[in-house]
Amino acid sequence: MVLFVLCKRRMATDPLFGWDLTFKTVEKVVRSKSDVLIAFIHWNMIKRGFRSIGIGDERTLTGEEEKSELLPSGWNDQDNYTLRYILEDKLYILHGINTDGNIIINLLKSEDLAVSNLAINIEETVKSTSGNIEKLIPNHKDLMFNIKRDLIDVLTEKATTSAQTQTASDNPHDRRPDSDPLRVPPRPLPGVRPDSHDLWEMPPAQLPNVGRSDLDPFAPGGGGMIFNPFGPRRDIENPGLGVPGGLPRGAVPPGARFDPFAPPGVGPMPGRRPPPPDADHFPPPGFNDNMFM
Repeated sequence: MVLFVLCKRRMATDPLFGWDLTFKTVEKVVRSKSDVLIAFIHWNMIKRGFRSIGIGDERTLTGEEEKSELLPSGWNDQDNYTLRYILEDKLYILHGINTDGNIIINLLKSEDLAVSNLAINIEETVKSTSGNIEKLIPNHKDLMFNIKRDLIDVLTEKATTSAQTQTASDNPHDRRPDSDPLRVPPRPLPGVRPDSHDLWEMPPAQLPNVGRSDLDPFAPGGGGMIFNPFGPRRDIENPGLGVPGGLPRGAVPPGARFDPFAPPGVGPMPGRRPPPPDADHFPPPGFNDNMFM
């Protein structure tokens, strides 16, 4: 029990834990620098839960495969490599192809034929075929990161994310009512201001609600972008001249000559203050503005 605890602690603190043992098991059969790379990739996969089930590119499982942490017999008998692994009852096939001083690594997930890739320059990466990891692969830390990111996580994390997304989308109770992008927000009742600012928001109470019907095709009748001078918001204190009910303020500039247009005999409406004089007759005695020159 004590030995198991010590091993767990070393695995947590030493990222290279297990590599020496893995390499010792294959050191006598290593014939090339590409063999060193395949052994190093194999060890990285074993660390992350993969188990070796032999060589070849057979894409089916019988259920009787023997799982192992060791490289299978005959793993480097050919110039190229084809190794089979299993992770969570799913088959993965590792291909290693030597070409022009590089080794191209492909990891195939047989379930959906998803593939990850990694290209490694053999001479620049592997400096020796014997010795410790510092002599074998001086930049082993960078290589470990690339193997994890580009070769392993591309397939394993994609499967986990897809499963979580499928679980979330299959549960209708977890959906928020406003998550549908095609959903039209409800129209608020008159006089009610919604919490969120959107096109349906009512204007502040202190401003005239002019133009509301142009923004809301379902608004009650009346209104529009043109202000109605005869409506309830007309200026009672300054009704203007010449038209029953008055003109809006500013319709007749101060001092302008204005001929009233209205039916004869129509004066200000009952209860209204009479409009200021704006007559069009001769000027008073002594007044001369040279208008008749």
